[in-house]
Amino acid sequence: MDSRVVVASLRRLRRRVTVWIADHVRAKIVEEGRALFPLETGGVLLGWRDGADSIVADLIGAGPKALHGRHLFLPDHAWQLHELRAAFADSRGDLDYLGDWHTHPAGIAEMSKQDHKTLGYLTRRVRGALMVIAAGAADDWTLGAWSQRRAGLFGRLQTDERDLRSFAAPSNWPRFPAIAD
Repeated sequence: MDSRVVVASLRRLRRRVTVWIADHVRAKIVEEGRALFPLETGGVLLGWRDGADSIVADLIGAGPKALHGRHLFLPDHAWQLHELRAAFADSRGDLDYLGDWHTHPAGIAEMSKQDHKTLGYLTRRVRGALMVIAAGAADDWTLGAWSQRRAGLFGRLQTDERDLRSFAAPSNWPRFPAIAD
């Protein structure tokens, strides 16, 4: 193989952005998806940024007044903001909003047209905002992650799929009991 090809491949790997998601967060997303199946649900991702990577440490659910449908859901935004402020305060400013998550029951973990629009809306407000989608039914769930960035001469938003990797959070990590659905 040509050395220039190898070097270019290594550069692409190095630039690949990873979303690290704590095992308990992944489990909670799947649990919420199963509980409301066949209706959609979702919420907010909380954590940190480390360079271009994101570390998802916790989540906020849809909220008690959320509306769940077969192909969409509307979160209880006021409740989510209250919980986000509580998580920020409880963590002494350590946790931050990273983006949103939602489910595609009996579907696939891919971005729909509406998902692209929603992520564009989030990206205009929060640089590097994430969208995590969980798709499945029963015991078979798949998760995917995306973000958008400005690209090209006119700065159009370009959607990029992100590597999504799970990790076991350390046992001494703080848990935020205010974050519940």
